[in-house]
Amino acid sequence: MATLWIREYKALARNGSVQAPSEPGTDQTPVTFSTTTQSAAFAAGTTYIGIIASDAFHYVVGADPAATTDALKIPADTLIFVGVQAGQKIAAVAAA
Repeated sequence: MATLWIREYKALARNGSVQAPSEPGTDQTPVTFSTTTQSAAFAAGTTYIGIIASDAFHYVVGADPAATTDALKIPADTLIFVGVQAGQKIAAVAAA
């Protein structure tokens, strides 16, 4: 079973031509998954999330998401940032 770590951000830091989330972020409780599993809803003000998982996974974001292996695949231990809206959730499923 894999674990997905999620950090929520409210804004981007502007440092020249590099855009990165402005710390500190707010960590959610990690999500353990093998089949499609949803996170908690993103807090008010959240506009970006950073995600990384212990194993390769597929993900989708939405109001009531269900991830499938047809969704975008992310390799294990790869940190990515995703634009989201408050109240949405992320769902992840183990890569096939």
